[in-house]
Amino acid sequence: AFRYAYEPFIFAQARGKGEDKTQAYCDAMKFFVIFGLLIFLGVMYYLPVLRHFISRGYWEGLRVVPVMMLAELCFGVFFNLSLWYKLTDRTRWGMYFSLAVFVMMLALNLWLVPAIGIPDGYMGSAYAALASYAVIMVVSYFVGRHYYPLPYQVGRMAVYAAVAAVLYFAGTLLPEEGGMLWLTYTVRTLLLAAYAVGVCVTENVPVISPLVRRLLRLLRHNTKTD
Repeated sequence: AFRYAYEPFIFAQARGKGEDKTQAYCDAMKFFVIFGLLIFLGVMYYLPVLRHFISRGYWEGLRVVPVMMLAELCFGVFFNLSLWYKLTDRTRWGMYFSLAVFVMMLALNLWLVPAIGIPDGYMGSAYAALASYAVIMVVSYFVGRHYYPLPYQVGRMAVYAAVAAVLYFAGTLLPEEGGMLWLTYTVRTLLLAAYAVGVCVTENVPVISPLVRRLLRLLRHNTKTD
């Protein structure tokens, strides 16, 4: 869905003013990363619940989910970056990148799948996808800086990624079996909410950020009153 909406968006913005369209491109990238990480945390936190929507025979393979989600997040960032060769009429770079990903993924699959072996060979394919998309994402970023430099907030996005990583590993420390499941999901929900509230406070999310800031001010006021 994002892919079909993004390309019309960038070409529509290309007709706008320089600073406005530049800011729009950078904001699109930033919020894609922010909400991609939020979705990642949400799926991983509640995967033990979500798995009940599929056959029990597939549960063993669910450990591939975090790797593939990170791979798709890297691919999404790469797709965001692709605007530089589309707007500068250097679409041949899209072919170069596609061929590079194909070669990397093929080579890594041929190496990792037999190396990991049966029955876990599918993890080799997942790692191959993650490595290939991560490499091509970085390469596209640096090549794009030469042809169509944009002031992406890389540091800010890296902070969000680091926070999401900490929250993810903190969530995995909680038990997923036994009589304390209610506590596990309560803590995970609070961690997810903390990430979402932090985004709304630090970023200008339309409609949502003003409401969250107003709610926080009311809570602080009530706390001082008490």
